[in-house]
Amino acid sequence: MTKNKIHHAWFIFVVCLGIMGGLVGVLLNCTGIIFAEIIKEFGFRSGDLSIYYTIRSLTRAAALGVVSGWFFRKGQSKKVLIGITALTCLAYMSMGLYTQLWQWYISAFVVGVGTSYTGMALSVLLANWFHSKKGFVMGLAMSASGLLGAVVSPLCSKLIEMIGWRGACVVMGLITFVLVCVPGALFLVLTPEEMGLKPYGYSESVEKSAKKETSRISYSVPAYIFPLCVALICLACLIGAVLNQLPLYSAELGYAVSTGAMLTSFAMIGNVVGKLLTGWLADKAGPYTALTVTFAMVISALAMFIFCTGSRYLLYAAALLFGTIFAVDANIPPLLFMDVYGADYTKHLKNFQTFSFAIGAFSSSLLPYIYDFTHSYNVIFVLGITLVGFSLALTQWLRMWVKNRKS
Repeated sequence: MTKNKIHHAWFIFVVCLGIMGGLVGVLLNCTGIIFAEIIKEFGFRSGDLSIYYTIRSLTRAAALGVVSGWFFRKGQSKKVLIGITALTCLAYMSMGLYTQLWQWYISAFVVGVGTSYTGMALSVLLANWFHSKKGFVMGLAMSASGLLGAVVSPLCSKLIEMIGWRGACVVMGLITFVLVCVPGALFLVLTPEEMGLKPYGYSESVEKSAKKETSRISYSVPAYIFPLCVALICLACLIGAVLNQLPLYSAELGYAVSTGAMLTSFAMIGNVVGKLLTGWLADKAGPYTALTVTFAMVISALAMFIFCTGSRYLLYAAALLFGTIFAVDANIPPLLFMDVYGADYTKHLKNFQTFSFAIGAFSSSLLPYIYDFTHSYNVIFVLGITLVGFSLALTQWLRMWVKNRKS
């Protein structure tokens, strides 16, 4: 291989961008825009239709191990990616034919299976192919969901205006299939060894440095600290389900469907900015400072949703700030558990992810039902301020606990 030839690792990076941008950025993040129109047409209760999100989340958790096993089987990755993505896109496109709630629940199951392995696929593929710049490329790849969501959200609203929500389902499915399957078919290879290559940036000096860096101390930690860490992150992230309700909230305020799509788009931009900001803050000042700043922005956003309803531009600003909440669940857990548990952090992180899936599935239906029974999104926003405020207090307590332990 000549020196000026592009390393195949960067083509794997493109595959990962397609997976995260298509399956998460388009199929998962833009569903709320279409659901707002479905509720208008059929008169479904928001909570009843939002059971779709609960089924999808639970299925993602249940299918993760099985689908990941298929994906990482030698010689099968490309076939699994294309086959499962095709079925997932068909299930999403089929929503344009539905008239009964149970039909959406079936699609939720298929989409849950088809998107279950995305985070695992990205982490393993990029770890296999990048020996250096792992954090950089993983951060960029994770941000693809927010970037694509920000771009596709206004496109989705335009499609709804032009061809209706049923046609928009078909177009979103086709976009996802192209984004995921074209680069996957062209470039996907599980490991560099299969091509007779070394990972990007591989060298003996980097190898020794990495080994030295990972030799950390394991700490003896009281049992009650783990549920406290789970509560700290998951209680705040419960309010993240508001993302799917932003188009409905916008419609309730009397704004056009395009405004609801823009709120989703700004939240996706906040998602990207938040991940970059929290990563930078965590590197510079630690995970507790990153959490404190993020929680402060989310509380401000929720307050703006309550008091700034007369200006859509202030609502856009609120959505931008609100989107940073997604960085908490994506960026912070590995850093937080590493700081608390040291070298023994991985098993605690795995257990945390199990709780996170379950709580996420619960919140997807809880918040819409709160609206159905109270007829007010302000109740949800006040609940969010309370939960995030509690997580902020836990953050400060945990910061002091770790500080006292180290001293």
